[in-house]
Amino acid sequence: MMAHQLPSPPTAASGSGGTKRSRRTEASSSSESALGQFGISNLRDRIVAPPRPLPLVTFPSTSDHDSDQVQRQFGAEFKQKAWELMSKIEMGVDKPAIHMDLVARMFRDDPHDIQPTVLIIVDAEWTMKLRCTWEPVVDKLKRYIDQRIADTPSAGSMDICVEMVSKALVLTKYLTIINPEEQESHQLINTWPHIQDGILDILESFDSTAGHMTAISLFRLGFEIESSMNPKTVYVSVDYDSLASGWPLVLDAMQGYVDTFEMDLKVHIEHNLVGHHADFPLVPSELTAGELTTRRNDFNYSLLGLYDKEVKAGSDIGAGCYITRNDNKSSSPMVGTLGCWVQIKVKDKGWMTMGLTCYHVLRPCLKGYMVGATKTQVPGLSEKVVRGCMSDPAQDSACWTADMKGFIPRDMPTLEMVEHPTRIKHNVNITDKQGKIKALKKSHQPTEAKEAELKEVLDFFNNGHQYFGKPFIASGYLRRTKTNGRLDWALIQPFDDSRVGGNALPTVQDWRSKGYMEIQMPNKLDGCVLEPQGISIHDCVKDVTAVHNKVSGFKMGASTRCTAGELSWVKTTCTITEEKYIAGRSQKERRSTEFVFAPVQLDPTIRFGNRGDSGAVVFDDLGRVMGLLFTGERPQQCAAGYSLVTPIEDVFADIKEFSRGQVEDIRLLGEEEDTIMASA
Repeated sequence: MMAHQLPSPPTAASGSGGTKRSRRTEASSSSESALGQFGISNLRDRIVAPPRPLPLVTFPSTSDHDSDQVQRQFGAEFKQKAWELMSKIEMGVDKPAIHMDLVARMFRDDPHDIQPTVLIIVDAEWTMKLRCTWEPVVDKLKRYIDQRIADTPSAGSMDICVEMVSKALVLTKYLTIINPEEQESHQLINTWPHIQDGILDILESFDSTAGHMTAISLFRLGFEIESSMNPKTVYVSVDYDSLASGWPLVLDAMQGYVDTFEMDLKVHIEHNLVGHHADFPLVPSELTAGELTTRRNDFNYSLLGLYDKEVKAGSDIGAGCYITRNDNKSSSPMVGTLGCWVQIKVKDKGWMTMGLTCYHVLRPCLKGYMVGATKTQVPGLSEKVVRGCMSDPAQDSACWTADMKGFIPRDMPTLEMVEHPTRIKHNVNITDKQGKIKALKKSHQPTEAKEAELKEVLDFFNNGHQYFGKPFIASGYLRRTKTNGRLDWALIQPFDDSRVGGNALPTVQDWRSKGYMEIQMPNKLDGCVLEPQGISIHDCVKDVTAVHNKVSGFKMGASTRCTAGELSWVKTTCTITEEKYIAGRSQKERRSTEFVFAPVQLDPTIRFGNRGDSGAVVFDDLGRVMGLLFTGERPQQCAAGYSLVTPIEDVFADIKEFSRGQVEDIRLLGEEEDTIMASA
């Protein structure tokens, strides 16, 4: 511990954090154009009209985006007008580099929240004087664009955003753990719990951030791919109800606080959510070609060949049903991962085989699971359409009750079945195969083989072969470990042993196909299976002074497949947005303290986990199970984020405790040879 007395955090007047709202947009001022009134947001490093919160990602103009229609309709006119307005500003001797383009800007986790944008990137320090000088440019350009649209009947209902940003907001960032071998890292790691508590106290003492914290983490975070060159950063994320206009005072207080520790720490705050690593896609009819491409690339939506009846560790799984939205349209259930196969010894029944995953992956199997309907602009369409989004479950429903109490078999007599492959991936696969057949016919090539393959995968679902089991027991949202870690687990009972695909680990070829080098791969490869726990994550971070080497972790998930990561020696404090609706719980009661795995420092661009990987098990370099991955967060502009993992011994212990003595023991499938399969 530090020799000097640990400082106390400063305080400010407490207050309410504001009304609950999803992704609040905050206007600093307003103006009016030929298309009506619009707001202007002028906050740190960014001026935008109308206001849109970050994170936004940029896409060049394509046929899938409205920006391409703008390009065809108006050419370079709006960019030229932007240059004209910028050229009239007096910027002094050192004129900043300016880049501008017409692009599509999309909210990172919502492919339908996309808008044509005149993006102006300025490479300069954003002083208050320059912010006041540049805001009129955004205002005048927005009013000019709206006037041109109003005067052009063929433009329809185009809505074009004007956004001026600092170059620092569009560069890629890289995140890695604090290396315990670095100088003074032991002191920092041991002091982190106190620093974290102080940061939380500051957040709770300001109106703009009180009650809005979603994560407090510690990483090296910056623009250099060489991780040691990035600053040690106290990373703070808050939900979208937090007003960014109040952040400067909060940031000053937090930075002043960490400076007292004299450890060269930088504080960063942004809007972001710790979202479950379960992917919630839309029904296929609402996916554009661009969205399909994104899902194939980012979430492993391409299913090659025929379907395997066996469900293996790392397979995509989900509820075997469509979800009816409140507008009577259908949405696909979320996609998660079957982590591994285990066996539980049930009192008076013997050993039963079960699939291990996360509770939130199976929530759509429960009655009362709700999907809302929100109107958004879909690229390429002039009218707004309705899309699905997760919402609070129906009160007193099975889902509502399970969120708070979990469930055991007698609690839930009617549950939807669990399937593999998931229907969203199946539907994308059908679209792909039909497209290939159409292309072959157009080029007068034979289609018989492709049509036979299409029929076989269609028959697989038509005959119900995707269903492989049903939810058996699950934790709900409120259970915690002894160290206040979140417990989010569920077991799936297979219908028969023909569906159980075992716990094979990825092969050398699997790792090489992901671009990993030999030094980054686990030792256990080719034909090996997941083995019982060897080391404990708890023990790894208990005494940092005894650590000489980094602890590697590996996983196989439905989305990112096989990936390698490193265990952080400091924990993250976080809240989960999806359970915020549960009444009677303070934000303190909603917080949990979690173990973190982040990308390997050799290549911080490769994600350890992504949406769809919830339920994946993490194992060490000898193939021994370590933990259960349940969620994560990707900071804005980061090539990859971090994942939160519950130690496997905590999961197994809680399954036994939650069962009220019915589960007497639990082990990995194959750990003992003389086991029997559960009856359906």
